[in-house]
Amino acid sequence: MKVNNYLFLDQDVNQLRKDIYTTKKKFFDRLANQCKRYLKVNLPDEHPKESTTYYGMAIANLSLMYVLTGQKQYLNESKRWMLTVSNYPHWGNAHLVDVDLSAAWILFGLSIGYDWLKDDLTEAESTTIKNKLLLQGKRMYDYKIKTEGQGWSTNYWQNHNWINLNGLATAGYALVEDEPTCQSWIDSAKSNFETVFEGLPEDGSSYEGVVYWRYGAMWLFVYAHLLKEREGYNYFKESEFLRNTFYYRLYQSAPNLAEQIPFGDCHDRYSGHSTAIYYKVAAEYNNEHAQYMGDEVVDKLLYEEAYNSNVKPGILPECFFELIFYNDSVNKKNFDDLPLVKKFDDLGLVVVRNSWEKDALHLSFKCSPPGGAKQWNRLWKLKNEKNYNSFGLSHHHPDNNSFILNAFGEFMAIDEGYNRKPELATHNGILVDGLGYHGDGQKNVYQDYSEDMYGKVTDFSDGDTYVYFAGETAKTYDKQLNMKKAKRHIIYLKSGMFIMVDELLSEDPHKYSWLLHTDTESDIYKESDHQQKVVYNNGKSSMEVLQWSKYRASFEQSEKYVKEIMTTQEPDNYRDILMKRLTYSMDDTQKDALFVSTFCPYQTNQDNPFNITLNEDQHNLILDIEANGEHTQLSIKQDESTNELSIELSHNELNDGNKKRLTR
Repeated sequence: MKVNNYLFLDQDVNQLRKDIYTTKKKFFDRLANQCKRYLKVNLPDEHPKESTTYYGMAIANLSLMYVLTGQKQYLNESKRWMLTVSNYPHWGNAHLVDVDLSAAWILFGLSIGYDWLKDDLTEAESTTIKNKLLLQGKRMYDYKIKTEGQGWSTNYWQNHNWINLNGLATAGYALVEDEPTCQSWIDSAKSNFETVFEGLPEDGSSYEGVVYWRYGAMWLFVYAHLLKEREGYNYFKESEFLRNTFYYRLYQSAPNLAEQIPFGDCHDRYSGHSTAIYYKVAAEYNNEHAQYMGDEVVDKLLYEEAYNSNVKPGILPECFFELIFYNDSVNKKNFDDLPLVKKFDDLGLVVVRNSWEKDALHLSFKCSPPGGAKQWNRLWKLKNEKNYNSFGLSHHHPDNNSFILNAFGEFMAIDEGYNRKPELATHNGILVDGLGYHGDGQKNVYQDYSEDMYGKVTDFSDGDTYVYFAGETAKTYDKQLNMKKAKRHIIYLKSGMFIMVDELLSEDPHKYSWLLHTDTESDIYKESDHQQKVVYNNGKSSMEVLQWSKYRASFEQSEKYVKEIMTTQEPDNYRDILMKRLTYSMDDTQKDALFVSTFCPYQTNQDNPFNITLNEDQHNLILDIEANGEHTQLSIKQDESTNELSIELSHNELNDGNKKRLTR
């Protein structure tokens, strides 16, 4: 068995063999249990017609188990997996065979296994595995060079780029001592990640969504660790993204922590935790919150996620990274000292919650340039300077000004989650003549956008009794609609309810339709031609939505079914969702529209604590809100000549009843 200098291991292996019975015992138990599962897996002689990313992590885990225990059964099992994949002519199935995700995950794991176990391999075994690594590494490298300027090779801020270049770099380090030509693989990856890390948002946000953060961003940490271990260069000191991205993930957790907020491409509500990232963030930055989250997942949520997740290879194989990354000297601390309101500037993501309890109120809202502000800028710079088409934004949905709401343990306003042809019509936004944003309904919505086509959060303030924010996204609507304004204002009253004001304006008359998607059907009560009330229940939570329109409007309830394949490597494997859709549409066409909506969530079998009275007075809409002995008044006034909107808030605890103007 090898004595020292293990690729990727940045610690003394003899000390690690002691730690697995003390400070790292629970992670060793995880590893041992995972490796026992591998012993029972039948490995076919021919490459399976499916994604095979799990092969790579199986080899890494089994190799680590052998290094730690010296037990021959794990050496033999490692060899079984390594030789099986080495005898497959190609890696991957159906799409980008040899040059994409399955090949990259296997390349990573097989390189680790080869480096760690080569002193225990026969000459024939070593030659077979080494030659396969050389072949697959060359295929990956040649494809990257051939396709520079398009595809994953220069889609610098997309998960395929990060994963594939990790596999190539790891293979390069495993082979370069005997095969100096592999230095070009190492250098190519280093150059690639210089661009990647320079362009990552400092706030740690991820436009692809939580599931791809868990699946892809993990590899940013893996590469940073690999480069630090091999060459001493420390991206952990250089990158604010690596420092801050844990908090993006935390604030996109549903209050119960088991589920996540599915903006972007999220195959389900559970595939979101990365214990690898949590423990690495904790170790590198002495982050006690990340250490706490890692333990919460490993100790309480691990098998719930593994059971409910639809994404391979899943969370269980991350035991390899957990055991290596965990640092027991880091204390852990819960989230009670963190702010309840958080704004991620780059992604235009605003998160509001009322506590860190498991049944808290939680709303997420998003409005940004495609891919986030920093990436959008870098993409156009690459386009203008190098003629690179690096707009790999297919996982960023057209969801500007959309929102997701979770209350008392249930989702009350939902998102479709995952769709290869996403459209605004499956998000909680506003359609214009039935149309959404430019490019809706295709794999990469943003491929035909011009540089000025983006949305942004225009206003944000966090007061003592309220939070106010607004997003403007008129430029992203289908160009034929000639939209001049599409601004959504949200006011959160810290007594526990939300008020939403939507103002729209076009050069042409249109029929505007306000959308809300839910898990369950609603009861609709028409109170006038301009006002309706919606009541619906979902398990432990209920909500009343009061809706008002400047012009006559009507509610319609329907269903929206979305079915999509999980991966192009498995065209018969799909996920689906059936959403209940509420559409509040104007009866006639107008150049402008104004919708006002109130959202009052409360626990099922209890009464709605909010009493809301809505009054119209000469183009001035006044909402009187009473709850728990407190009185709040919101005044909404629109100047008929300019269509400019004024929103003012007064509260019995706010400046002795003086009004607070929210809009500028």
